[in-house]
Amino acid sequence: MWETRIYYGDTDAGGVIYYANYLRYFEKSWFEYLAARGLSLAEWEKKGIYFIIKRVEVEYISPATYGDIIQVQTEVAEKSRAAFTFHHRVTLKDTDRLIAEGKNQMVCITKEGKLRRLPPEFLQGLQEVGE
Repeated sequence: MWETRIYYGDTDAGGVIYYANYLRYFEKSWFEYLAARGLSLAEWEKKGIYFIIKRVEVEYISPATYGDIIQVQTEVAEKSRAAFTFHHRVTLKDTDRLIAEGKNQMVCITKEGKLRRLPPEFLQGLQEVGE
């Protein structure tokens, strides 16, 4: 789980989280998810293997405002030999109120930008800790 305080610069003119910032929060959360499993994107890139976002979805449920602390829970919702999808739940830390949910599907490409299967070691690393 990744958490952050909502700063003034994170909000729109109405004082709520600016919609595009959820994508940044998702990215930080999935990056930490991978790091916790020993999966370094920088190390894979040195091997000429890149992971990119193919699709993203966000559903805004209730507002969070300047000063709130939010938590983003990330887990792997789906995986195949060619892609995997993260599911994200954004909640208010103090009340656990659901703020937003989203998904991002990631695929693997070569340095030349061609799709390739996910490396088996990477797929294995996506397992939940303790699975």
